[in-house]
Amino acid sequence: MKTAPKATRTPNGAVSNKPIALRLLPYELEKVRAVAKREQRSLASVARLALLRGLADCERKKQPLAA
Repeated sequence: MKTAPKATRTPNGAVSNKPIALRLLPYELEKVRAVAKREQRSLASVARLALLRGLADCERKKQPLAA
C-alpha cells in the first residue's frame, strides 16, 4: 500500500532547506501578521509574496530597491 506524499505549503520547486532571516520593526511585523491572518497564510508566505511583488515592481520601474 502506497502512502500519500507529505503535504507542504511550499511552492513547487522552492528551496525549503535554506531559509533566510528577516528582521522587521515591530509595526512591520504587525502589518505582516494582520495580512497573514486576513488571508489565512503563514508569515513566511506573506513575506515571500510581498518580496516577489516588490522585486517585480523594482524590475518594472528599473530602479534599485533603495530608490
